[in-house]
Amino acid sequence: MREELDFHVEERVSQLMALGMSPEEARAEAIRRLGGTWDDAERMLGDSADLKERRLNVRERLREFGDDIRYALRGLSNRPGFTAIAVLTLGIGIGANTAIYSAVDALLLRSLPFAEPGRLMDIVQTSSDDGTSPWSYPKYAFFREHQRSYAALAAHGSGQIILTGQQPERIPFEEVTTQYLTTLGVRIAHGRDFPAEIDIAGGARRVVLISDALWQRRFSADPGVIGQSLSLNNEPWEIAGVLPAGFNGLSGRADVLLNLSARPAEELSQPWSLEYSMIGRLKDGVTVEQAIAEAGLLGPRIYTAFPMSGGSLTTSKAPERWTAAARPLDTIRVASGLRRSLLVLFGAVAMVLLIACVNLANLLVARAMSRKREIAVRLALGAGRARLVRLFVTESLVLALLGGVASLLVALAGTRMLSAINPQETLRVQGLSGGVGAVGFEGIRLDASALVFTFVVAVAVGLLFGLVPALGATRPALVGDLKEGSGGAGSGRRVGASRRALVVSEVALALVLLAGSGLMIRSLANLLHVDPGFDGHDVLTLRLSVPPGVVAPDSMPGFYDRLQAEIAGVPGVERVAIGDCPPLNNGCNGTIMTFADRPQSNTGNAMVGVHWVSPGWFGTLRVPVKRGRTFTDADRLGAPKVLVINEAAAKQYFPGEDPLGKRVGVYQGGFHTGAEIVGIVGDVRYGTIDSTARPDVYISYGQARLSRMMVFARTSGGDPSALAPAVRAAVARIAPHTPVYDVRAMPARIATATSQSRLVAVLLGLFAAVALSLAVMGIYGVLSFAVAQRTGEIGIRMALGAERRSVLALVLRDGAVLATTGLAIGIVAALALTRVLRTMLFGVTTTDPLTYAAMAGALGLAVLAASWIPARRAAGVDPVVALRRG
Repeated sequence: MREELDFHVEERVSQLMALGMSPEEARAEAIRRLGGTWDDAERMLGDSADLKERRLNVRERLREFGDDIRYALRGLSNRPGFTAIAVLTLGIGIGANTAIYSAVDALLLRSLPFAEPGRLMDIVQTSSDDGTSPWSYPKYAFFREHQRSYAALAAHGSGQIILTGQQPERIPFEEVTTQYLTTLGVRIAHGRDFPAEIDIAGGARRVVLISDALWQRRFSADPGVIGQSLSLNNEPWEIAGVLPAGFNGLSGRADVLLNLSARPAEELSQPWSLEYSMIGRLKDGVTVEQAIAEAGLLGPRIYTAFPMSGGSLTTSKAPERWTAAARPLDTIRVASGLRRSLLVLFGAVAMVLLIACVNLANLLVARAMSRKREIAVRLALGAGRARLVRLFVTESLVLALLGGVASLLVALAGTRMLSAINPQETLRVQGLSGGVGAVGFEGIRLDASALVFTFVVAVAVGLLFGLVPALGATRPALVGDLKEGSGGAGSGRRVGASRRALVVSEVALALVLLAGSGLMIRSLANLLHVDPGFDGHDVLTLRLSVPPGVVAPDSMPGFYDRLQAEIAGVPGVERVAIGDCPPLNNGCNGTIMTFADRPQSNTGNAMVGVHWVSPGWFGTLRVPVKRGRTFTDADRLGAPKVLVINEAAAKQYFPGEDPLGKRVGVYQGGFHTGAEIVGIVGDVRYGTIDSTARPDVYISYGQARLSRMMVFARTSGGDPSALAPAVRAAVARIAPHTPVYDVRAMPARIATATSQSRLVAVLLGLFAAVALSLAVMGIYGVLSFAVAQRTGEIGIRMALGAERRSVLALVLRDGAVLATTGLAIGIVAALALTRVLRTMLFGVTTTDPLTYAAMAGALGLAVLAASWIPARRAAGVDPVVALRRG
């Protein structure tokens, strides 16, 4: 090194002397530039040499890696069949995972679309039996006044309203308090927020905020719309501002936000009119735990401040105590059932990917066995084992990345399918969506996180499932492999056990998926055979809402009488009825019932569903009348108030008594003062199809002033939807300015009630079918490989007199052993893993023996069928040819 340093110094001295320096100055300057002293110069030169060495090593590694990639691509292109099968297998496995991950990310992982979402809380009323309840305005106001944890609080509810004018349109709305946008951290795009002066308890002027979509659609994005009037339900509302694009409230659908304080003061003063949800934004420095504790303290005070009055609330159950609870908004972003379904599907596709990876490992082992002579030659010529392992792992990485690229097509199709199916919209129709509507399947997309997920999974698959075959294939056995050539059996026996173990794991995983899908299919079959309590065949339903001012409130019953008569005249319509809520909707009305003949008590709540129907409703939907009578045309406004209850109400609230003739109070429509029970009808399922019947009360629509009702028309047969245009025309003749919406045949509503179970069953069945196909491919590949490796042995057996059927039985026996082992392991795993389906099943347990027997039998037969072709090939071996090759 000293000689090299002297050389550099002399060269620099010569250059400096040429510039006019003296020899002494030039030498001093040259040494200074190299570090200042000879020791510094030597150290600098050594560091420079080390740096050059490291750079050379990096370049060499990159060059080798590039060579490995080119070699892998060339080798894969020379075996297009192998490459196509591997890429297709991985494409399906990774693509399905990416699609479900996109849904999980959109609904469960992605941050809520609000400012600082971690500070947003949902506050509910809770009871001692784990029930929850919305808020009334007085209870919300009490909580707001006495809380100390929140910087802003807001109450909100949602519904639909008629945008009146030249083109009437029914649009979704949210009714909110003035701090709604402040609580969510949303800023107005144009105009201003709700003014502070309208934050009063009713009777405020009407102010509306419109969505960007409505602003574009109805006002052509005119900025001059601020301050103009918007007609909603034939009432003028002042447009204060335009919401930012993409924001449609917590419901995710609202076209307008209305100030709740515009309601009449007498409506907002009802403490038991439970209509609103409540959200809050925590103050700086307040923790979630502190907010939860404060809600628990305020809840009993609210219960005490607003006691029930006007009768007894005694029930056959233990008394309920109501309090309040707070929880982070993020924890209720989707319905619990939907969350569970997503996680189950994610686990299912992970199993599909695992099976695909096992198949890839099997393919790589088979490819390595076909190259064993090449590997032996490389090792004999001095190639290091680590170098060969890197070569094979690079090939598996290339395969996995190609599979990842192919998976994007599968993922794109999957995300589009999920967005189109949109089970969350189905739950919303049923009133089951819960959570935050702004978080939905509409947000599913192949974004950067999905692409990163795909890349990470592909690389992990390539490394993990390429490394094991690479290590096995490069295990030194030079003499045996060099002697065997490409047809020997030594190396085949060496890797046969690992390949069989992989196939056994495939069969076990496939059985887990088959068992899960079988249980869901049986559950779905049970749901489809549930008696909902009515006959919905050949029934057409539609909703309509009469705008205020079109029909006088006291004339509403007469208006609906004329409407029914007009629709009844449509050819093909047999019967017509009116009701306020369809069965299996889960969003029907409910309230508290009191009993006039029982002691005063404020310690229990008799909750009932409330349904307003016409006299012919029970006959139109063929709901059986058990005792007493239903309604008649004489049950009108001004007549004695009467009620009909269902069997569940009779059993729960009148045990050992005859309810007929009893007087009860129902806290809706003025019936809290008391009404007589005149009939008992069969139970109708208004909640989910798998829920038990709940106590229900029916009130005649003739004793009400309801403007929003539903038409039920029983047709003479065929598709009820075919009569929809004629029924619409009949409604238009009676009420030309009343929008008709939600036109659906009753069978479609019933199908909607089972849609979530249907979706999970279909997707699990699809994943199970893919797993079954991959398992069959794995069995076929292993036995085919075994037959090829044992060709010489089979030839000897046949030359010594073995019959073809004994050879056939030999191979089939191998397949049966693999199948039996995999099925035994799979049954144990399925019994453990299918427990997560417990709450999703109906009428079947997670240990149902019939399902396990059927799925195990189907998988076993499929495996034996896959074994048949290699077995026939083995039985057809020519002994002479086999011995010559051996």
